[in-house]
Amino acid sequence: MRARVLTIALLAIILALPLVVEREAAYRLPSGASPLNTGLEGTSDLVEALSERGFRAVIVSSWSSDLKRLEPCLIVVVSPESPYSDRELRTIRELAASGVNVLVADDGVYSNAVLESLGVPARVSSRAVLAGSEPVFSAATRVGGVELKVVYAYPSAVDAWGEVEVMARAESDVLAVAYDAGAYRVVVVGDGTVFTNALIRPRNALNHNFMFSLLVVESLCPAGAGAVLVEGSKYPSKPPPLAGAEAPLAAYLIPAGKILGVLLLVLVASRLAPPGSRPTARGAAEWRRAPEAYEAAKLICEDGELSRVFLENCRLFAKTRKARQLLNAVAAAAREDRGLADELLRVLLERRGQTEAGATP
Repeated sequence: MRARVLTIALLAIILALPLVVEREAAYRLPSGASPLNTGLEGTSDLVEALSERGFRAVIVSSWSSDLKRLEPCLIVVVSPESPYSDRELRTIRELAASGVNVLVADDGVYSNAVLESLGVPARVSSRAVLAGSEPVFSAATRVGGVELKVVYAYPSAVDAWGEVEVMARAESDVLAVAYDAGAYRVVVVGDGTVFTNALIRPRNALNHNFMFSLLVVESLCPAGAGAVLVEGSKYPSKPPPLAGAEAPLAAYLIPAGKILGVLLLVLVASRLAPPGSRPTARGAAEWRRAPEAYEAAKLICEDGELSRVFLENCRLFAKTRKARQLLNAVAAAAREDRGLADELLRVLLERRGQTEAGATP
């Protein structure tokens, strides 16, 4: 009896796992300067503002050569929170070599690998910039022949050398520079906060941070010239707080309910086998050892669609009548493929209908 309960519970958890993972992931919140983060630290307003003004803003989740098909004109990197791989740097370098300009805004150090890869004679330092003793201040910043009073919050100094154009200073420290590499241009701002929702709101002409964000993008990529690729792959997602949030609580309760539901489905499907489903003599020993696993394997191999997916495993099951190998393959595939998990649930639901119909007088 204990073995039967354990087998049923294990199969239910295996089938429900893809649903749980998907639900939990759906409720994780983007963090930092992610363009998907609508909070004060995010850059979602920047993406919206660019789209409203005719730019084709694309959030990049993976740096690959396929991005060339979008015919981009600008790459925007704001305060990445994890390092770049050699492959990612190579992709960015190839895009720049094809004429794509780059905007880097960061008070950390991860974007320095991008600058180094592009041969830009500037780096974001770890040296904090203060105006007097204040870490938050406004500084005159020039872009496209226009001077704006841009607010900086806890910026880092930009160490620059060679032929760069200084766009902003705070006393002796450089805050922003522009560099022309010939095939492409790069703007470096020592503060990613400049482009965050906190500082570009409200989005109107009176907000110099908002105007600066638009003007610097337009100076590097006129509207309609191509896609603006906004970095979106370097920000971790975080679980939502539990206290006082109904939707996040549902993120944990709904999967628990689904696990219970699938458990009941498997239980119903395994309790009563329809006529003719008992194993032949060759499979009798395996059926007696684990009847629920045997019946589940038989269900899968009798289903037209699933039997094609697991053709080789079902052929082996037909010869040996051993269900363990088949169910292991099904579990691994279901964890990777939501569609397959849905198909397995469909088969269980149909089986439940058959058993209920057989029990009706």
